Amino acid sequence: MGMKQYIGFGLIFIVAVGVYVFSFIDGRYVLSISGINISLPIALWVILPALLLFLATIAHLMFYGTKNFVKLRSVRKDGEKFTEAAKGALLGKDITTEYKSDIFKLPGEILPFLNIDRSKAEKHRAYHDDIQDIIDAKRKIAAGEVVDLSKFRLESDNSLVLQNAKNRLKEDRTYATEILKRCDDKVLCEQAFKEFALYASKSDMEKYQKEPTREILNIMIDRINAEKNPLDLDDEEIIEYVRDLEFTKDDFIDLVKRMKSRVNPDRMILFVEKLAHTYPLRANEAYLYIMFELQMMDKAREILIHSNEDEYLIYKYMLFLKDNGQNFDTDLFV
Repeated sequence: MGMKQYIGFGLIFIVAVGVYVFSFIDGRYVLSISGINISLPIALWVILPALLLFLATIAHLMFYGTKNFVKLRSVRKDGEKFTEAAKGALLGKDITTEYKSDIFKLPGEILPFLNIDRSKAEKHRAYHDDIQDIIDAKRKIAAGEVVDLSKFRLESDNSLVLQNAKNRLKEDRTYATEILKRCDDKVLCEQAFKEFALYASKSDMEKYQKEPTREILNIMIDRINAEKNPLDLDDEEIIEYVRDLEFTKDDFIDLVKRMKSRVNPDRMILFVEKLAHTYPLRANEAYLYIMFELQMMDKAREILIHSNEDEYLIYKYMLFLKDNGQNFDTDLFV
């Protein structure tokens, strides 16, 4: 109910009560106060308390109405200031706006952190310690540092928690074990497993890996006969790992190229023979590649002679060059 309606209905009510009482009692009553006699109609004495309360209520409403008007006016002006400050932040200007209303003080304090000019945003400091602690934590995490986030009580899938874990993983790859124990985020778990695969044993890797990937296979192959954290990976295990990766002929060639620097020629020959036997349509070119690399032309020639005319054209061309006394690097063609 608005002020005008309240005054109108209030006066109507008081007058109605007065008229009602006057219609029954048409007399006067004298009240003596400190020797002073006040004589008024009884009907007026009846409505006097209600009238005084009505006037007091009007005064109360006017006071707080004026106070709220001033407050809302201040909020409206601060809203205009905030809009201009937001435009300035987007344009990279210095933000020095001060606000009178409490409702805009905290947003106004945070706004400079959103300045498109990062150098200006980084110079600003919030006077609200909790806000500043959060800003400091975010900046450190963005810079690759590890921060104690326990006091913020964040969920495990929070972006700050995930990035903080990645930072810690870069500092200490053994932290991968802790991440893999509770694997909440797929991307983080994949990254953790990559780090884990650089030093873990085969049994531990089998414990945590959910599905094989080519990147992990490459890491494992690079550890064969490595000086640091070597991995005893036999040919059958590699072939079994490849089984779920849907390798193309080019993938098999990339695989043997990576392996040839990790194992001796005898093992390499046996490995590509097993590959060609297991995946004859896709791994034959990988077999031919190794035969050319090891200068075992008779074995390569045996496959090429019995192939279709339009098969293995590059290798047939390389065999022609070899037969004509040309030496070359196989990687120039494959």
